[in-house]
Amino acid sequence: MRIEDAIAIQLLAMDYKRLEININAVDMFYLSDYMGTQIILTLRLISGTEISPEEYRMIIDNIKNRFQQSGFSDIRLLGLILTGRPDRARRFYLEQDDHFIIDLTNRRLIIYEDESPYFTKLIPLIEDIIHSDVYTTGLDQYSKAYGSQTHRIQWVSLINTIFIVANIIIYLLAHHTSLFGEEGYALQRGALSWYLVKEQKQYYRILTSMFLHLDFEHLINNMVVLFFVGDNLERAAGKIKYLIIYFGSGIIAGISSIGYNMIKDRLVLSVGASGAIFGIVGAMGYILLVNKGRLEDISSRQIILFTIFSLYGGIANASIDNVAHIGGFIGGVILAIILYRKPKALKEEKAKMYQGGQEES
Repeated sequence: MRIEDAIAIQLLAMDYKRLEININAVDMFYLSDYMGTQIILTLRLISGTEISPEEYRMIIDNIKNRFQQSGFSDIRLLGLILTGRPDRARRFYLEQDDHFIIDLTNRRLIIYEDESPYFTKLIPLIEDIIHSDVYTTGLDQYSKAYGSQTHRIQWVSLINTIFIVANIIIYLLAHHTSLFGEEGYALQRGALSWYLVKEQKQYYRILTSMFLHLDFEHLINNMVVLFFVGDNLERAAGKIKYLIIYFGSGIIAGISSIGYNMIKDRLVLSVGASGAIFGIVGAMGYILLVNKGRLEDISSRQIILFTIFSLYGGIANASIDNVAHIGGFIGGVILAIILYRKPKALKEEKAKMYQGGQEES
């Protein structure tokens, strides 16, 4: 069942009556009692181009006039705009009425700051529906009719792609060329060692070790997780914050490893991007927590599975630097807490967003 169908069923259960208005992509419900008349329009503006804002205004004016001519008083109208393009749907916001935007792509409810409190009782009901996996968005169904505009085109994220390509290129140069010297020597020159960092002041190793991998399996395991989680984190946090989280987590992971091995007096060499990647996983986990468990193409369940599999791999393999993993994960969470802010407003429109049933403070 689609989200709009579930909303319609709930409205009918609340004694709203449904009126056929013979307008494509628009359904109407109304409830009249001693407090006045409530009109709710549901608009399926998947691409945001099905009708124009002017046409929508004419529809609303015509509906209000007909109700007034029929003797209904104290008319209040709510427009529920179901869309895959909330940026375009914003054009249909009319100040004299209330409007909620249901972002089907990200399954979130967007409510603007100057809305009246008249329809607030519907917010929990609508959010329960849009956040439930029982109900579908219907985007796949609409895609044939509206083409590629139904979904936002999600190209791979720039910074995350650069990190992946850089790791692969450095692996190939270190293991299959003599550019950095022989294979073992290349790893030794950039690997992390508390003794060389502390005693020889070779601080650069904290960064270089993040781009070196022991073997092909080590590289692929790290890049697969980075591809899926890093891409989503960059979209959620933005390029600059993603850079800070990636390098910050990697540095914190390196310092954690240095401190632990120094205390244990273990002279070991560590390489790999997994400390930074665990930071990415930790940051993404925090962001999902803030966004009630779902964000674009990734869910809290996926993050938990990534974490469990990665931790299991570390525990099962004695050569894995688990301290760096834990340090990176904690570092990623801390950096996300500092840097990430759940979107509260559309800057150009000064709009507040609701997601998960509560207003951000």
